[in-house]
Amino acid sequence: METLIFSQTAIFRMQQLASSYFHVTGVRHRMATPEGMVALLNETGQSTDKNVRECFDAFVMELNKRQIDMLTARNVKLRKPQHISVISAVRKAG
Repeated sequence: METLIFSQTAIFRMQQLASSYFHVTGVRHRMATPEGMVALLNETGQSTDKNVRECFDAFVMELNKRQIDMLTARNVKLRKPQHISVISAVRKAG
């Protein structure tokens, strides 16, 4: 199976996601391992918390097709972003 490789921006977004999820649930994920990243994405993709969902959406918006395919192969369910207007403003500012 391929190694998970992300851009610096996607890694930053994933760190924001992990922090946001920790503040809501108290659960930490080991971001240094593919298993930790996959677990984080699977759990946060199902979250109903607004901040967690926004961070998840921001991460997904940074992915290219190859990365999405790699995550799908690892059974990560990536839903379509729901907060596009918020993300668009963030992307334009960056």
